[in-house]
Amino acid sequence: VDADNNPAATMLDAAWPYQVCDNLFCAYFSAELLIRFMAFELKRNCLRDRWFVFDTFLVLMMVAETWVLTILFAAMGTGLNVPTGSLRLLRLLRLSRLVRLLRSAPELLTLINGMRVASRAVSSALLLIILLNYVFAIVLLLFLADIEDEDVQASWCGPGMWTLALDGTFMDGTKDIFESLRTLDERSGYVYPWFRGWAVIGVFTLYLLLTNVTVMNMLIGILCEVVSEVKREDEEGVAIDFMKAHLRSMLTEIDKDGNENISKQELASVVEDEKAQKVLSELQVKPEDVIDLTEYLFEQDIDAGREQEVTREELLEVILKIRGGREISNQ
Repeated sequence: VDADNNPAATMLDAAWPYQVCDNLFCAYFSAELLIRFMAFELKRNCLRDRWFVFDTFLVLMMVAETWVLTILFAAMGTGLNVPTGSLRLLRLLRLSRLVRLLRSAPELLTLINGMRVASRAVSSALLLIILLNYVFAIVLLLFLADIEDEDVQASWCGPGMWTLALDGTFMDGTKDIFESLRTLDERSGYVYPWFRGWAVIGVFTLYLLLTNVTVMNMLIGILCEVVSEVKREDEEGVAIDFMKAHLRSMLTEIDKDGNENISKQELASVVEDEKAQKVLSELQVKPEDVIDLTEYLFEQDIDAGREQEVTREELLEVILKIRGGREISNQ
């Protein structure tokens, strides 16, 4: 609504509904940011929250545009020559607020991450299409350079790569191109032999099959595969974080002396602890396997003359490595 109906470059020149809405939005977002900042127990941790940093940038830009610039223009008077182009570009930064939607739509974030991961494959495919476009444009130009026909000259002699890109790769007007080449001998009064037009049709068809049918469909397959892999990794990451939270709670309970290390005796209690068994069964892990596979950690302590203990994080990593549902690897 603002972009379509508000031609004013500054808020002072805008109609009152736009002024009211801009001030309300600015006050609302500023209050929201302040509440979120106060929610941090350690205030410096706000710098570790990337969404908070991003939202802070958006709010600061909004405050600068809505309040700071308005006060400056009001103080300097109406005779000030304002560069409206720069101010309109500043207002375009509001569109970056749409990025906030990614937080409430993880599927969008998965698609964007998939596009980022697939960027190298996409770039390679586009480079291949450009190379094919260049080579075939030269081949077709050699076939058609001496033909004095308006349609041929307009399509191929000069803008050959453009014609191949639009009508071949993107299939914008493929039928017109085929008809133009098929009737070349008729339109020229049979000056040019019929097989010349059909030879060009064959070359153009080969280009179409290589770029539109082969490379573009390969690109779609690559994107689908990459997005599926990114989605699987994201889901696995969320699952691992969930499992770690449960495991840390379990390890805290079996750590009787509270020194953040698990002794051999404390680990042996896993077999009898009902809560520990329940957590491990959800991960498809047997308590006996945990004891067996951590034995080498205790042996290292014996060799070094230390007390036989492992840290909670070491034990957590061992359990995560042997959880059920993982794909089999050489390791």
